[in-house]
Amino acid sequence: MKRTKFYLSFLAMFALLFTSCSKDDNSSLASDSDLATLSFGAIVEDLASKSTAKQSDVGDMPVCTDDVAAYVEIVLMEGTNAVVGTTADPYRVDLVAGQVFTQEDAALELEPGTYSLDHFSVYNAEGDLLWLAPKGGVLAEFVDNPLPLTINLGAGVKKYVDVSVICYDDRNVNQYGYQFFELDINEAFEFCFFANYCSPDGRHYPARYSVDISIDGTSLYSGVMNNVGRDENGDLFADPLCFALPNLSEYGDNEEYIDYTVTLLDWTGEADAYGDVDPIVISGSLSRAEVMANFDGADNVEYEHLRFGCE
Repeated sequence: MKRTKFYLSFLAMFALLFTSCSKDDNSSLASDSDLATLSFGAIVEDLASKSTAKQSDVGDMPVCTDDVAAYVEIVLMEGTNAVVGTTADPYRVDLVAGQVFTQEDAALELEPGTYSLDHFSVYNAEGDLLWLAPKGGVLAEFVDNPLPLTINLGAGVKKYVDVSVICYDDRNVNQYGYQFFELDINEAFEFCFFANYCSPDGRHYPARYSVDISIDGTSLYSGVMNNVGRDENGDLFADPLCFALPNLSEYGDNEEYIDYTVTLLDWTGEADAYGDVDPIVISGSLSRAEVMANFDGADNVEYEHLRFGCE
């Protein structure tokens, strides 16, 4: 009888232990299920059927190849923040062998929210660009949903997003809505701005601002604004802005050819910092040497720190 009670007690303890472990495991699974999983597929548009009324604006239609697609490069944004890849360094996702949709990738397991796809290019195994999703230019008229493409992700969903792409050939990339250096990363480098604002009473704030960048009057970026707000501690914050800039060999190392204008903006609303302000503009030009001086090693880039109204 004592032995029977011993076994029953042992079984009860074992069951309790098993139940406890199961609850822990389920808790972990529940946490994982809060994430959304994102995958992409490429849909090659048939330009011939859409070209009758628009071909005169494009000239000869892009020429397609028979090469097999192997991987895609993407830039995924959340607001003004790049969360997967950057303009200067898009993120590579391999395609399922023999298919035109992406493999599962841990970088595409994301928190629920609203994102935008700002870059999507498709390459063969040798790294040759085959297809490109237009995000402006005359070729954007040939697809129903040009970039940027808004993507809403809910908790626990597995979302497939089809992206319309156009065959790429050696032409002016502006017809696809890209700057040339966005597709040739070896010819681009990164430069970042961070700014503070000093009010007339001498108080310092993180600044809300916009940036315009051009080369010889040709606009590269226009009216790009930084993200601002209050963090979970109630403290004000303002994110830096980083840009991919062309490294043009025809200019000398110390020859300034990249022109920028940074404009202080009002900061009002729920996260009101300093309210309405008189616009203050800081402008300047950059040479290759000045951009490279902000590099700290091979990967880190120091911010160019600007100060509005400060001594």
